[in-house]
Amino acid sequence: MTVPHPPRPPQQGPHHGAQQAPFPQQAPFRPQGSYRPQGSYRPQGGMPHPPQAYPAQAPYPPHMPVRPPEPPPERVHPAVLAGVVVWRLVVAGCALYGVGDATGWTRNFEALSQLASLVAGLVFVGLLLYPLLTGGRRHEPGSPWLRGATTVLLLLVAGAYFGLMGGDADYLPFEHIATPLLVLVDWCFVGRSQGRARWWHPLTWIAFPLAYLVYYLAAGLDIYPFLDAGDDGFAGTIAMLLVAVVAVGYLLYGIGLLKEALGRSLRANAAA
Repeated sequence: MTVPHPPRPPQQGPHHGAQQAPFPQQAPFRPQGSYRPQGSYRPQGGMPHPPQAYPAQAPYPPHMPVRPPEPPPERVHPAVLAGVVVWRLVVAGCALYGVGDATGWTRNFEALSQLASLVAGLVFVGLLLYPLLTGGRRHEPGSPWLRGATTVLLLLVAGAYFGLMGGDADYLPFEHIATPLLVLVDWCFVGRSQGRARWWHPLTWIAFPLAYLVYYLAAGLDIYPFLDAGDDGFAGTIAMLLVAVVAVGYLLYGIGLLKEALGRSLRANAAA
């Protein structure tokens, strides 16, 4: 007869009877997006950290003051405007009369003298009408480029006619003498924008002579002996002419600066 074993008493574990540690206290629930001030974090079982001192942010720069609009330029005095208009009417009429005298408006438009006078006439007609576009506030554009290029072109006509061709002063005097002289006087004494010419303008004032040279060679014209492309000295002649044109351009540039300096000096003396 088998004797049953007595029930085994429960085994005592190493933690038997020990009190279980409570669960760590969780932070209170905060809805997403809630604001939590800096420095309020309280670690578990410890004292809250003191709020951290952050450097003060620089204030936003103040708005830039709105610059008041510049007042419109004063109108040119009516007497000055009338004088300039009459003067440029004379220059345009002289240039266009020279073209008609040489061509009869029907022939011989290939020569540089006729084309240069035609360009001068159109430019000065535009200058004549320019005050209408500005309401009488200005009598010419702010940039003197076009006037400078026209002056250089007309001086080239006069210089080539008398210097390279041995021209006669009685032959077409309006094209070779009168119009170049009037355009030069306009640059030196009448206009006001010469002082705003840039140092590189004389380098670009060769645009009209170069355009005529391209046209002359492309059309196969035979008007000027010194523009014979088959001549051995053709390249040297072209280089000499271009250098002369640039030199004349810088002479006009210097005249413009001198005129501007004299004008400032006179205004300063008048104000004093």
